Amino acid sequence: LEFLVSTSRLSTVNCLERERSILYFRSMPPTFEQLEAIKRRIKDAFALFELETKDKKGMVDEREIPTIIRSLGINPAQDQLRDLITEIRGEDNTTGCVEHERFERTMIKVLTEQANEYKRDNEEKILRAFRAFDPENKGYIEGDYLKNLLMTRGDSFRPEEVTELLGVALDEQSGNIHYEDYAELLANDGRTDL
Repeated sequence: LEFLVSTSRLSTVNCLERERSILYFRSMPPTFEQLEAIKRRIKDAFALFELETKDKKGMVDEREIPTIIRSLGINPAQDQLRDLITEIRGEDNTTGCVEHERFERTMIKVLTEQANEYKRDNEEKILRAFRAFDPENKGYIEGDYLKNLLMTRGDSFRPEEVTELLGVALDEQSGNIHYEDYAELLANDGRTDL
């Protein structure tokens, strides 16, 4: 469910165009040009959330880090995400904000050396997850039912996170989430040009 909310967030902030050809390096290190392109993507994603106050320039609130990471096409599990945030934050940081340099250093490593550890789920896997909440095989889940699950089960979500997800996934006329279309959107990171 964390995946669903985060992907919805990405859709609502018009996430950066992905350059899949430079994301997943299998066996050889990136070229200089590829590395520069990765750095630009990281900088652009970071800049979307950069704080504008005098004392926090060049920093983002660490609560935005999961959204920024996912906007780069990385889909960590909850425990992986905690580890990444801990690495990005550093032991000496108690401000609740993260500097661009620390973020960039970690994300370059993730995008060039560890990307396969964080691959996005495919459409079929996402459909199976939705179908678990649709035992009658109706092809949709009631929005209120999913909202209740997201806010009361497991790692519960904040109301604004649920609102963002439903804003993207919910059919306003019926109040339902027609998950087959939404699963495709999630599997493609919100992209429609694939």
